Amino acid sequence: MASQERQADNIRVLVVCASILWSFVPVNPPGLTQAAIGTDEPPTFVAWPEKGLGLSIDLAGFKKDIDQVKPDGRRYLTASHPKTGLNVAITLEKVPTQVSAQGCREQLQLIRKGPLVAHGQDIKLNAAGEILTLEYTLRKFRGVRLDQKHMYACMAQDNVYADIQLSKMHYTAADAPLFQSILETARLQPEPSRIIQPQPPAPPNSRELLDIGNALYRQKNYAQAIPPYQKAFELEKAEPQLDRNLWHVLIDNLGMAYGMTGRLKEAKATFQQGIQADPTYPMFHYNLACTFAEMNDLDHTMQSLTIAFRHRKNQNPGDKGMPDPRQNSSFQRFMKNETFRNLVNSLAATKS
Repeated sequence: MASQERQADNIRVLVVCASILWSFVPVNPPGLTQAAIGTDEPPTFVAWPEKGLGLSIDLAGFKKDIDQVKPDGRRYLTASHPKTGLNVAITLEKVPTQVSAQGCREQLQLIRKGPLVAHGQDIKLNAAGEILTLEYTLRKFRGVRLDQKHMYACMAQDNVYADIQLSKMHYTAADAPLFQSILETARLQPEPSRIIQPQPPAPPNSRELLDIGNALYRQKNYAQAIPPYQKAFELEKAEPQLDRNLWHVLIDNLGMAYGMTGRLKEAKATFQQGIQADPTYPMFHYNLACTFAEMNDLDHTMQSLTIAFRHRKNQNPGDKGMPDPRQNSSFQRFMKNETFRNLVNSLAATKS
């Protein structure tokens, strides 16, 4: 199993403006249970283009975000359920030898020892039964309350491993049956004799691309979120469809995704293009200040911060005031500079 590659996909990020990481991602409504899912849709069958063993799983009511065969041959699908906020990621991998439950155990134990679980709570590894599982809950991330439940499940049959990852923000005990109901439908089986091939979908519009990017962004897959965000940005420049607030989210998240993956020049250019179109939206200037700070440019950092707070009244509806730059990791390198320290102290006093 490609264990190291899968883990690298999840942790390869550079932290920029971490204190406001979750500020711009719309959160799905919490507290719904499996009763909200019920529809008459047939089970989803995940397989390769050629016939063979695949995964049958009930994803009724889910919206597919990604559905592809990766260059290394692995089958990959992600989907999200709008009503419950549950996210599902499925990976099928063929190996040249007979698979085993031991291979699943080793994969889950590797994840258990890795950095993704290090900050989790309620960690449980179930290494018995047909479906082996690892689950944990991420209560907070950098001071922000998440209550994000993660469950990894592994199945093995013939020469195929199936990895299923379930996750949900604002998880409560009432959501436990929701996770279990999905896993109970999972089956590795030969391809059904008749499969209706779907018609090629129409190219996604900018709102659909924004939703795809947001789904990946929430999972901290920042590098993968960039292409749909960038495509949505290009469509918006040609023919605007998003309202003002969603457009702000698009620019903020695209620039942040560039920054989180170390692509600071692209982050800078993104925020500057946003400022050209809407020069009074404060978070474009604030995030540009973060980017300048990561580039160790003190003068432009101070200039952008000053402009951001000058326009602090122009935030999106529902925003809770400007972030405190003194608490932002990007600006800590300048806190020994008296001029910068005096500036952020004065700005923080008027941030709301």
